[in-house]
Parts: sequence; C-alpha cells; structure tokens
Amino acid sequence: MTGAIKYLPARTFVAVVFAVFGFVGLIVWGEYSSWRSQVAGIETGLVQTAKALVQHADDTVDMARFPLAALITRIEQERDVADMPAKITQVMKRQVDTTPWLDALAVLDADGRMVATSSSIDASGVNFSDREYFVFHQSSDMLEPVLGRPLKNKLNGQWILPVTQRISNPDGSFGGVALAAFILTELTSFFQGFSLGSEGSFLLVRRDGVVLARAPFLQTQLGSSISSYDLFTDHLRQRHSGSYHYISPIDGLQRIGGFYQSERSGLVGLAAVSQSEALATWMRGARIRWIACLVLVVITGFLVWRWRRQVMLRRASEALLVAREAEFRLLAEGSADLIQRFNGHGIREYVSPSVREIFGVDAEAMLGTHILENLHEDDHDAVNEVMNRLREGSTRENMVVRRKRADGKQIWLETTLNRLPGGTGGIDIRIVAVTRDVTRQKNLQEELDALANTDELTQLANRRSFNIHFEELVLQAAQQHTPLSILMIDADRFKFFNDTYGHAAGDDCLRAVANVVRNSIRRSKDLAARYGGEEFAVLLPDTNGAGALKAAENIRQRVAALHLPHEKNLPWGHVTISIGTATFYPAAGVKLTTAEVFERADHALYRAKNGGRNQVAAGGDEATRPTTQPEIHPV
Repeated sequence: MTGAIKYLPARTFVAVVFAVFGFVGLIVWGEYSSWRSQVAGIETGLVQTAKALVQHADDTVDMARFPLAALITRIEQERDVADMPAKITQVMKRQVDTTPWLDALAVLDADGRMVATSSSIDASGVNFSDREYFVFHQSSDMLEPVLGRPLKNKLNGQWILPVTQRISNPDGSFGGVALAAFILTELTSFFQGFSLGSEGSFLLVRRDGVVLARAPFLQTQLGSSISSYDLFTDHLRQRHSGSYHYISPIDGLQRIGGFYQSERSGLVGLAAVSQSEALATWMRGARIRWIACLVLVVITGFLVWRWRRQVMLRRASEALLVAREAEFRLLAEGSADLIQRFNGHGIREYVSPSVREIFGVDAEAMLGTHILENLHEDDHDAVNEVMNRLREGSTRENMVVRRKRADGKQIWLETTLNRLPGGTGGIDIRIVAVTRDVTRQKNLQEELDALANTDELTQLANRRSFNIHFEELVLQAAQQHTPLSILMIDADRFKFFNDTYGHAAGDDCLRAVANVVRNSIRRSKDLAARYGGEEFAVLLPDTNGAGALKAAENIRQRVAALHLPHEKNLPWGHVTISIGTATFYPAAGVKLTTAEVFERADHALYRAKNGGRNQVAAGGDEATRPTTQPEIHPV
C-alpha cells in the first residue's frame, strides 16, 4: 500500500502527459481538416465562378446569331436594290441600339471593303481582307456564325471579340462577311464583378486554346495559345470541370484555379485566386489558435509540474492557489484581448498588458481608475445599468461602448463582464471584463448601411431610405405640430434626352441635377433622394407651403441655369425640370398618411407637367394651411 502511494504522482504525471499529447494530436487533426474544408470550399466556388463566366460568354455569342441572321436575311432580300447599303445600315443601327452588349455590326464585300456599318466612324478606304475571319470565310463553305480571335478594331483601336458569318451569293460563291463585334472590356468588366481578391484572375479560352479574354486585362495574352498548358494537356482531357493548383506562368504566384468547359460551344473558363491571399484569413485565425494552443499546453504543463511538485511536498492547498493565479495571469498576458478586473465600485484592480495596444496607455497607469473614465458620455447610463445588474446578482453582461484613446482617437469596444464567485453581493463583488476593439467591424457595418441607403448613380438617398425617413418625419411632424413639406422633381422629356444623347449622357445629366438638388438644401435634417429613374424627392421638415415653393423655384432655376443641351426639350432647348410640392400641417388638425402627402405632391407634379413643364406647382388643400404660419424654408 505504501508503494502504491509512493508511485501514484509519477503515474498520474505520465497519464497527464499522454492526455496532453492526445489533445495536441486532436487539435492538429482538427486544423488539418479545417484547412482541407477551407480549400475545398474555395475550389468549389472557383468552379462555380468559371461556369458562370462560360455561360455568360455562351449566351453572349449565341445572342449574336439573331442580329447576324436578321442582317443576312435583309441582305438577301435587298441584294438588287440600289440603296441596299443605306437600308441595311438602318437595320444594323436599330439592332445595335436595342442590344446593349453589341458594339457594332458591319458588312464586308467579297474584296474586304466595308459595305455598311452601324458605326459612325468613316470606314472608306479601309480594307479588311487581311483579317483572319475574312480569310477563313473566303476559303470555307461554313454558314454558321464563328467566334474569332480577339483583335483591335481598325476604326477606333478598341479590342473587340468578333462573331462572323459568311455571306453567299445566289450561285453559292463567296459574297462577303457579316460581322458582330463585342467590346472586349465589356466582357472583362463582367468578369471583374466576381470578387477573387486583388491577385485573382479570369481567363476565357476557345476549345483550341486561343485566349479570348483575360482579367486583369493583359494585351500580350489576347489571341495567344495556351494549348500546351497543363489545363489543356492534362485536366481538360480527364473532365470538363474541376480545380487544380498551379504556379502561374504570368506572375509566378501559387494559384488555385477552377475551370469549366462548355459542352455546347467548347469555351473554357478559368477562375483563379492567389493561394496565399485566399487562405490569408484562415491562416490568421489558425495562427491565433496555434498560439492559444501553445499557451494552453505551456500553462497545462506548468500547472501539472506545479501540482506534482506540491503533492510531493504535501503542499496541495497552497499549490492550488498559486496555479489559479498563474493561470489567470498567463491567460491574460498571453491574450490579444484586454482583460481587466474590477471591484464592486467599478475601480480597476488588474489590467493586462494588451491595454497598451488597445487604449494606448501602460497597464500601471490604468490601475485605480474608474470604468467610466474616458468613455463617451452617451454611454455612461448604459454602463451604470450593467454594473447595477451585476451587483444585483447577474453573472454575465455584454456591452458595446465608445472610448477615447490616449491619442484622442475614438474607438468602439465590445466587453463581456463576468462576476466572479464569492462576495456577499452589492459592492462586495469582483468582476472580470474581457474587451476587444471592434472599431473596424463597426465602421464596416456603417459603410454597408450607407451603401444600402444610397443611390449608386447620384449618391443621394435611395428610395428605401426615403420611405423610411418619410414615415419618421410625418410621425415627428404630427408629434411636434410642425409642418412638413415634400418636393417631387422630374426631368422634362428625359426619355427623349436618352434617345438623343445616349444613356451615358443621361447618367451625367441625372448626376448634374442631383448635385443641384443636393446643394440647394443646407439643413442636416432635410433629405434629398432619387425616387426612381429621372424622378427626385426632397423632404423639408419645419417648412410650410410658401417655403416649399421658394425652395422648389430655387432648384428649378438652378437646373435651368446649367444650360445642359436638350434639343428635344422645346421651347427651351436645354434640360429643365418640373416640381410638385405638398405640405402637411398637423397644427391645423389635418391627419394624413405618408401615402396621402405623397399623392398630393405627385398630383402637383403632374399639373406642372401638364401646364407646360419647367415650372413649380403646389398640391393639397390650401384651405388647411394656417394663415399665421411664418414662412420657413431651408434655402
């Protein structure tokens, strides 16, 4: 019996060592499984992205068949008509105008001269008989559309992707080529809509290995052949889709690529990411876990050693106290989070060294300070409520507060407070708080909120944000008995503007009108929004009908003063706007919903339109407007 007692600590020590190694082995296996799962997820996503790229390219090429077929049919119908080039030119221009993805259509005769084109650039004297697609159709009887190599447009120098079809004479001889051209940058812009990181790349390749498009754009790669690459010599021979790891011959980066080959057209898409970049987030998390594991193993080893030593020296009770304190200190000082201990008054008794990284001060300087020190004053009440709940018996509380660093910068902190066992309650308690800096997450959330509530084109509030603010301001006006005005603004004959100058110019016009609207309201509580299309809306709290009319007239005059050309907007010949106003007067006892207020402004806008445009019209029942109401307006 004595011998068993003598060797018990050694046997226990060996068992603990084996347990630690087993725990470490489980962690290693878990990390390896996590890494494989991460890589598999990346590979699956890349294959899906490559498939989406190829399907988009297939659809784009397939859609070229329709304008080419219509063009060749018209040529056959008008072959003997004297003004045939002029007629097919009109056909091509209509096709291009109704097909956003199509840059140009053209017809070449049997000698390579351009017979007609939808482009406004003069092509006289330019011969295309040296083009690869022309030579191909000249020597081939194939009547189906053919996707050619990317090339530079002889007329404007842009890189295009040609889809061509042979034109045959009635006797079957070669009569020329019909050409549909896509701007290559439009295709690469679609590629870049997929996020593959700053070092990611996309590749679209023909079944024979000819590179059709690449993002990021690399001119030297266009039209070159990669048929000798592993993708073609190995992977595509085994399957039509999948993933593989390779070293890029372009930049030498270790990449993970997902590929997909269309069974319909044979086009191959490759979406690739930098392996180091794609796994960067996982690696950062893994390093933290590895460090934490190492610290845990070290702490465990230390505690086991202390426990064995104290058992041998028959000082078990003292060893337990030392181990607990050592555990807390090691965990606190090895953690990137800030760990603090407070008494019941909220005074700091312990602060971990990470306070230097988070607060910008030394731990010694924080000892003895109050929990409210340097916190934003708006958060004081919330912190006091948390402390009161802990004093009253709560064991765990969470809070997010703002604090000023030593350098004056404001940061957001997420803190979990745990009440330690013991004490009699009230102020006789101890609290451990774990704090981390969440400023970056808060900023990202605010940026996402701004994106969700902002119109991308005009940078005004979007319709969703407008509707939310409208409801809030109507409720606020009813509670405070103050007037609320709304302006509905519409660009006159804007459809004719787009038809005349194009959608890009239309976007520029809307941005210019939006800038005028934005700069015409100066109070922070006013709101300008793009309601839809060429229509804008402005909310003016604390503004009566006279003030709304004055604000509207000011906006109308400023837009007219821009003198933006609009030849179809007669009699002025430049861009103008029409505005309808409506005012909600809760002080007069009128109860209206947001829909009713909006309807009044909308009806006023229609009256302004029907009254000749380029004017302001007031809406609503003017009898409800207080005659003693002072004129309040934001401009």
